[in-house]
Amino acid sequence: MSSAISLGGRLDRRQLTSVACFAVCVVAGIVLAVAGGKAGIWGLVPIIMYAVLALLGVDVVLATIGAVIVAAIMTRTAPVPLGEQLATSMGSLVAVIGLIILLGAGLGHVAQETGAAQTLVRTVMGRIGLSTPTRVQLGVMVSSLVIVGALGTLAGGNAIIAPIVIPIAARMGWRPPAVAAMFHAAGAAGLMLGPFTPPVVTITAAAKLSYGDYLLHAGLPVGAITIVTGFFMARWIQKHTDHEYAPEDAARDDDADAAPDRRGQAAALAFIGVLIALAVYGVWVKAGYSYALVVMVVTAAATGLAGGLGAKGTAEAVYAGAARLIWLFMLFWLLDPLLTLVQKTGAFDTIFEHLKGVMPDVGPYAFLLLVVLLGYVHAVPGAAVAQVVLINKLFGPLVTSLGVPPAAWAVSLLGTAQIDQLGPYPTADMMGQMGLARSSDLRMMLFNGWAIMVANTAGFLVLFAILL
Repeated sequence: MSSAISLGGRLDRRQLTSVACFAVCVVAGIVLAVAGGKAGIWGLVPIIMYAVLALLGVDVVLATIGAVIVAAIMTRTAPVPLGEQLATSMGSLVAVIGLIILLGAGLGHVAQETGAAQTLVRTVMGRIGLSTPTRVQLGVMVSSLVIVGALGTLAGGNAIIAPIVIPIAARMGWRPPAVAAMFHAAGAAGLMLGPFTPPVVTITAAAKLSYGDYLLHAGLPVGAITIVTGFFMARWIQKHTDHEYAPEDAARDDDADAAPDRRGQAAALAFIGVLIALAVYGVWVKAGYSYALVVMVVTAAATGLAGGLGAKGTAEAVYAGAARLIWLFMLFWLLDPLLTLVQKTGAFDTIFEHLKGVMPDVGPYAFLLLVVLLGYVHAVPGAAVAQVVLINKLFGPLVTSLGVPPAAWAVSLLGTAQIDQLGPYPTADMMGQMGLARSSDLRMMLFNGWAIMVANTAGFLVLFAILL
């Protein structure tokens, strides 16, 4: 522990490193600002600092604020123009995506408060049947796929299903590491397939694709590989672990086994019915990402009213759910000024000019694989959707110059945004699913993630060959 003192107490070594990194970048920004002219490749200093601070564990919003400050210094942007840029950002594509994510979190909380989400899980489990271990596994994974895909949150969706499915899985002999693998694989696929999940909304906006086209070319193939590989890995893990559920975990849970009440059933019908109807309509008219704003509001209202919350209760549930992700909205609000300021430094133009002569020789196929590889090393820890925005901003001109089809670009963005949550090293998402499943076997979770990454990498090789 360092002896340095701050207003809040001692700073540990990681915090000191973060402060030192920020200070060095501020000095570099001042030097570049005094030098005058465009910074060129040095204009990437704010982006690099952003990634480094995130890797050091700094709150991602604070890291973004730090990057904006350095970019403003570097471009000699005064406080008043910076304020105008922040105001303009409220109407940007990036901020709208942040708002969609907020409303999605609010909708998820309405579904939870009304019992709609829990009813859907029990319905899925009941329809598939609970007579064999395979049926239970299918029930767990389909429940995770549906709930995470509908609510747009991996941790939140699986947190809803865990208390319901764990007693059932435990009584059928499933072990915690295997259930954790089910949660992670199925939930990851749900995020790739749900029409209004954060990554899907962000990728369709960036690639300028309708949801139907995205689903056909990217979501379904990658999602199918993810969940099928996870299905067989869960069975392999089941055979290679001796970590059992405690007797109390397998004990019959009255709440888990209880039949849904009428309000929960009505809310579930409204939730799934309105969501599917609006999604189908959106696919039919080829609606863009902004259509999700209407879907979230209408579905939340229908679900809340059908579940007996009333208008005021529904609004309060939306507020409560959205409040949990206000940090993410702030992140998106700040990303647009950051990218705009970095663009003013000439960094993106410099990179494009340098790569323009190289990439035609590399070709679009290798280019798309390199973008996926960039995601595997997790360029923006803690913010996969922000990672899509950054990569699209950085490489968008090359996508156009190389003639990469939107569908192929969507596959590459999906790989760079979502596959990294499965590895190659332990991630927060991985740990979260272990906790929900009551597992402590990180080794098996890594095996599961690595297998899915390998399978998806093979899938990308095939998809890019087909789509290019």
